[in-house]
Amino acid sequence: MRARFDHLVVAVEDLDEAADRWRAAGLAAERGGAHPVGTENVLVRGPAPAYVELIAAGSEESNPWLDRVRAARGPISWAVAVDDLDEARTALLAAGFEPDPPVPGSRRTPAGELLEWRVCDVGPGPYDGSLPFLIEWTTPMPAGPADGPVLEWVSLTPSDPDRVAALLVALGLTGDRHFPRRVFPDRDGVSVTLLPLGEPEHADEAVWVRFESDEAQPPVSVVVATAHGEATTLVLDEVEVSTRPDRRRFAATALLPAVDAAFERLRGDLADWPAPRPDGSPPLDEEYSRCADPDKYRLLAVRADAWVEAIVASGLGAARAVDPPSVQWAGERVIVPSRETVVEGRPGTQPIAVGIGPSRQADEAFVQVGVGQPAEVLGLQPDCGCDACDTGSADLLDTLDNAFVLALSGGVYVVRRGDRVVRRSLDGWSATGGVAEGDAERWLAEAAAGRRTDGVVAGEPWVN
Repeated sequence: MRARFDHLVVAVEDLDEAADRWRAAGLAAERGGAHPVGTENVLVRGPAPAYVELIAAGSEESNPWLDRVRAARGPISWAVAVDDLDEARTALLAAGFEPDPPVPGSRRTPAGELLEWRVCDVGPGPYDGSLPFLIEWTTPMPAGPADGPVLEWVSLTPSDPDRVAALLVALGLTGDRHFPRRVFPDRDGVSVTLLPLGEPEHADEAVWVRFESDEAQPPVSVVVATAHGEATTLVLDEVEVSTRPDRRRFAATALLPAVDAAFERLRGDLADWPAPRPDGSPPLDEEYSRCADPDKYRLLAVRADAWVEAIVASGLGAARAVDPPSVQWAGERVIVPSRETVVEGRPGTQPIAVGIGPSRQADEAFVQVGVGQPAEVLGLQPDCGCDACDTGSADLLDTLDNAFVLALSGGVYVVRRGDRVVRRSLDGWSATGGVAEGDAERWLAEAAAGRRTDGVVAGEPWVN
């Protein structure tokens, strides 16, 4: 049974005014439609399934749902989506909960489309704040705007966090190793935190830092990724909303649909695989010296091939297979490729080198992406190829995508000064060789302004 955070329900007095508030913060908020019970909503969402629902009474009638929404302001409930509501309800009954029987739900969109679902209250009433309700979508909701906000994390302060944790565990969610009944990470969706955290377990394995504030904090906080703008934190309708710009702010991400299409065609029967330790537990000692399925990493080489195909098909560059020894790679931590592709764009751009290398057990296990001549490595996946360092295919493929987006985005890639190296990343930089505090940012800024040229690898963007 698959369960995930679906949406946060926020009661407002006036939908249009609320939508304007969220839009003013750079978050797409569009009318979702009307429910048969008389409520109406606005959806804050992007291309991912999870969203924030702003809801208001749209009728003067009286029923439990309308009355609850009419009398409330701010976050009032949240939903957990399940792929089988009957199975989920059975699991909750076995765990000591008393979920209501499933009932049908629907919403008519402004375009006239009817979306349908089944829903099950777990708390004592509709939109109850103590426990989430369950939803099974029978008509999948279409994706929101491609540049809309993507909900990544939600923090809740329930009256009984242990009971909420028990519900999530019963539905199959896995708690973090350090806060197993407070933090529920989801690498592919929305992570959920239940406050207060309390003291961590296995604290000797990691350093934990907590920030306390004397100021009153909203009981619900969310983090959303945006396609533009800067990182911000503000309160909207009693929800603390933190935003962070993601890779969609780079024009090169426009190639991703073409990459995805090529990837699905090229991958054949190569399968995805989940993160082996979703709770963050440490690997076993023997996992550092083994790889139970080395062939699975061929999926990364296929993803790299899909990127090359999409770049060429878009007319941005030309690709040629080259003898691996003909490409020089900068730095120490590089693979020795068994096949190599160089992609060259218009004048002013840096060539992109893609190296595919073997492991001891598989012909194509490592992918290395670099720019320039010699090629500076922007991405190398997997980290080492052992089971201990495996983070699941979704994470590895996402990291590989970031390397290509960075390579195509131009600007300053790398600044070298002797053994000291600063590399730009999509969200900042990394440094090796003992770079002094403040030097990394200064070197990158000087290189971008043209005041530093020695040891600099920079180029024009491939996509504008």
